[in-house]
Amino acid sequence: MSTKPQRVERLGQTCYLVICTDAPDTDHLRLDHMVGHLNHVEEHWQRYVTAGPIREPGKTALVGSVFLVLADSLEDCKALMAGDPYLTCGLYGSVEYKELTNSIGQYIGGKIWESPEALLAQIKG
Repeated sequence: MSTKPQRVERLGQTCYLVICTDAPDTDHLRLDHMVGHLNHVEEHWQRYVTAGPIREPGKTALVGSVFLVLADSLEDCKALMAGDPYLTCGLYGSVEYKELTNSIGQYIGGKIWESPEALLAQIKG
């Protein structure tokens, strides 16, 4: 049974989507630095909406990691990520940072708009 999501307030902090793609031939780095990485994310677990490794669809090999990080600024997000051994050991060949508006879903407990019409009016100004 599907129910309509309730309206909730927007999150107070900015959420950053951090997309990390493994550099070629770095599987050993993931294993060598896993304990440090897990210690880091456990220490700061309340800053993550969610995080985890990523794979190509239908494959088992890990190809990177994705983090949804709550932060006061991009610099704050980058400082948190800079403490992660996976970033400092060279595992990731690329790291992208994007701002994400948590608009709907289980984590936020509903949706942030009152109605589609109200959202359109807000966007149009």
